[in-house]
Amino acid sequence: MPCTVAQLAELVGAEFRGRGDVVIESAAPIETAQPGQISFVSNPTYKKYLATTEASALVVSPGLEVTRCSVIVGPNPYLLFSKIIDILYPLPYERRWDIHPTAVVAASAHLPARIHLGPQVVIEDNVRIGEETVIEAGAFIGQGTVIGSACQIGPNAVIRYGCKIGNRVVIYAGTVIGSDGFGFAPTAAGEEYKKIRQVGWVEIEDNVEIGANVTIDRGALGPTVIERGVKIDNLVMIAHNVRVGANSIIVAQAGISGSTKLGRSVVLAGQAGLAGHLAIGDGAVIGAQAGVSKSLDGGQVYTGYPARPLMEQRRIDAALSQLPELLKRMAELERRTERKD
Repeated sequence: MPCTVAQLAELVGAEFRGRGDVVIESAAPIETAQPGQISFVSNPTYKKYLATTEASALVVSPGLEVTRCSVIVGPNPYLLFSKIIDILYPLPYERRWDIHPTAVVAASAHLPARIHLGPQVVIEDNVRIGEETVIEAGAFIGQGTVIGSACQIGPNAVIRYGCKIGNRVVIYAGTVIGSDGFGFAPTAAGEEYKKIRQVGWVEIEDNVEIGANVTIDRGALGPTVIERGVKIDNLVMIAHNVRVGANSIIVAQAGISGSTKLGRSVVLAGQAGLAGHLAIGDGAVIGAQAGVSKSLDGGQVYTGYPARPLMEQRRIDAALSQLPELLKRMAELERRTERKD
């Protein structure tokens, strides 16, 4: 929906500088934006494009000087830009509340009047689903699962039996919630392992978003819990009886082993790996590909393998970078000592 710069600023509760009558029709990256488009700068890496961008407007922080175009100004440009995206790009279709004739719904399931079930959806016995939830083609909802209101369940997602999903939860295509945790007991040496039945469940609280092809295993005993407001990227593995604290972020290909507890507002960067039965404190940030083998205090940034506080790891990396030269010097000293002998 096209808007002027002045209108956008008013709608998102921000100020603007420059021409307010410039019409914005769409958004684009700052390096490729053209007249009629808006972009933003929140990462210093992109400041180099301020002198060359063709955008008609930018969303920037208060201290950033821009002369090429109009600006919308606020302390959190990324957040403002996300609100502008919602204005410029309304949903391209009107949601239909209907049940496709190929959907399979158990007679004991409790469905609201306003629900959308796509083709080949399966709803098993005693499932309960809240108002205005959308379940797309091929999704499976297992026996006794409860799903709240205004949820979106993507194509071919699987929610196994007995899980509890809150309100306004988004689950993307191919994700599996409530599969068995990985539990096997050794028997005699060299013999097959005995599977341990996983009799717990998964609880996902309100306003959680879970990307595509994520796996969240049910608890062995009791629940695996994803607290309110958590955002999970694609291809993440969360094992049995993990608890992820509210408003945490888990980035692609991270893995969390069984019974580990994350505090509130924890960040796991891509491919971070956590061993089992650990406790990660509130606000901890764990860097990409970090390997966490012990519990960590909150409020710090960790990186490396094994994961260490950031500055400690940087000192180690700096020392390691000097190792080849030190080895050369050691070899030279040994040669000199041998000649003296």
